[in-house]
Amino acid sequence: MKKIDEIIGAAATKIARDIKADNIVTVEKIEKEEYDDSDKINIKVSIFKQTVPGIFKKIEYQTETKKLEYGSIVPIKTVLLEAINKSHLKKGEKIVCVQDPNIGAGYQGLILIFDVDEIFFKIGQQKLSEFIGSEIIEAVINIAKEIGEEGREGRKIGTAFIVGDPQELNKHLKQMIINPFYNLTDKPKITDPDLKETIKNFAQLDGAFIVNHEGEIISAGTYIDIDTADLDFPDGFGTKHRSCAALTKQTNAIAVVVSESGGKVRVLKQGRISVKV
Repeated sequence: MKKIDEIIGAAATKIARDIKADNIVTVEKIEKEEYDDSDKINIKVSIFKQTVPGIFKKIEYQTETKKLEYGSIVPIKTVLLEAINKSHLKKGEKIVCVQDPNIGAGYQGLILIFDVDEIFFKIGQQKLSEFIGSEIIEAVINIAKEIGEEGREGRKIGTAFIVGDPQELNKHLKQMIINPFYNLTDKPKITDPDLKETIKNFAQLDGAFIVNHEGEIISAGTYIDIDTADLDFPDGFGTKHRSCAALTKQTNAIAVVVSESGGKVRVLKQGRISVKV
């Protein structure tokens, strides 16, 4: 009987052919010393990129990721973002990804299919997930897009999401209203699809949402109190954009800002506009 990993490999190849994928990516664990107590695991990423129909070029590199709890999987999107940043994957490509069973996360093997859409590509290209999980950044951008497109109660609204370390951010923040997320035992997560409508309703409040590195919504209606006098930022933007830009310049936070005037979404990092959606 063939080994499970051989069967999975054959299945991934067939799927890639059937859906006309541009790449097959495999992720496998690199064995370390038996008693290594690091919270990281080393992995090898192999990218089989189709250069012409039926002909693949192999690209291989090593990286690391967090150790996994039983039943979880390697954060594949984070691995793919690194590949985008290394220019191994391009916008518009389709990927079949295989997680090798030797990673030991409770699965015999996994096959996943991804499209490198515009947002995902820009997240990788601009290193937006350098300090924050890609799934959190994607969730924030997607909610911001919906707010920009739909508005609320028949009118356009503007808002901002600040994603970062609250301890680093707190000295620049003031609460404008009673925080609707204050003192909750279980903090709601920005990645929870059931919370979208709640977030859109609170987006009508003045101020910004604060989201931590785990994706937990810490506050809404929060005022950014920061000096923008010496900020080198394009003309034509209002207080919200400038305050968010200044905050991302002084911290490792990412800001996602929805313009009230036109519903456009901009992602700010290190004091500048990194992505326009």
